[in-house]
Amino acid sequence: MGKGASNSAEKAWRELKKKYVDDWEPSESDVEWLIKTVDGMKVGGKWIIPDVGVTFEKVGVDHLRLESIVTNDMLSAMIAIEKTRKVGEKAGIKVDIEKAADYILFHL
Repeated sequence: MGKGASNSAEKAWRELKKKYVDDWEPSESDVEWLIKTVDGMKVGGKWIIPDVGVTFEKVGVDHLRLESIVTNDMLSAMIAIEKTRKVGEKAGIKVDIEKAADYILFHL
């Protein structure tokens, strides 16, 4: 993929992220649900979002880390990951997604 294709993909992602994540605000029920889910997990436990093929691991009391992405629909997975991070911010839960690209496994 040439540099131009990479830039256009980044621009498209920024526009989609703005539409589906940046302009979206988590509800109180979203925040309460995530707090309850994380509180109910043991450190080392896994939280799987099967609709988008994303798995998080609980690595601390209020700390989730993206473990894997196994999907045919990368856009939906990335939106779900970014929304989870945003809900975590409001809930006081750290959601590590910085290395998201390292965890992607495509279904071929």
